[in-house]
Amino acid sequence: MPAYKKHVPLPGKSAKVIYAKIESEIDRFLSKTPLGKYELKRNVDLLQIEVKSSMFTAVLKCEEGIVILDGSLSLMATPFKGALDEGIDKWIKKNFA
Repeated sequence: MPAYKKHVPLPGKSAKVIYAKIESEIDRFLSKTPLGKYELKRNVDLLQIEVKSSMFTAVLKCEEGIVILDGSLSLMATPFKGALDEGIDKWIKKNFA
């Protein structure tokens, strides 16, 4: 599976604020993607969320002023990388502007 990494700076936002917003909205965001059925594991102590599906796996880490997405896309999902990047950027602007 090809690697997928994305770092999104959110200056001035605490890790807890970032996690709380993402945790409350991630189901709705993922339901709008072409990645199919997925499973989430939320870890409030580590401020991270694991996403697993047949097309995508990732760990989303919330740190002070940044969100780090480290994962991989299946070969079938690789063509959607641009759309996924665009969707993430659009969601971040909408929710953290």
